[in-house]
Amino acid sequence: MSTGQSSTRFAGAVEKLGRPHDVRGLTLSGLHMVLAMRLCAMFDQAGRDPVPDLAQRYRSIEAACAVHGLVQTIKQVWPEPFMVNRPCCLAMTPDEVTLAALVRNALGADRGSFGQVIDGFVRVERHGALYDATVHAAALLPSA
Repeated sequence: MSTGQSSTRFAGAVEKLGRPHDVRGLTLSGLHMVLAMRLCAMFDQAGRDPVPDLAQRYRSIEAACAVHGLVQTIKQVWPEPFMVNRPCCLAMTPDEVTLAALVRNALGADRGSFGQVIDGFVRVERHGALYDATVHAAALLPSA
């Protein structure tokens, strides 16, 4: 693929990610995941373990551990630091928009679309670990 074809292929994705997105447009599962990522980042910065607070929020230690496991997986597979906004912010970062799309596809058991969301960004050999961690965490979060 030539450089021109490659830049054209991803131009639409880059433009889409550049537009502001609002957390109020997310599904409940997507909102929970984005807010959990924000809380994990806040606790990480403070040097605290987020699991006890997540367990209280979701009334499930298993869900809290699964979300924390997803955060750890993202730290390992994401090619750059995962950017989040403050928990009170309605706007989403491009990384949060991507995470919401991954959650949507994971809950729909659509591994193909899941891979398309991160194709060219996250190395292909890392997709499986990210998919498994996302499915596990999203399945345990409250959806209603």
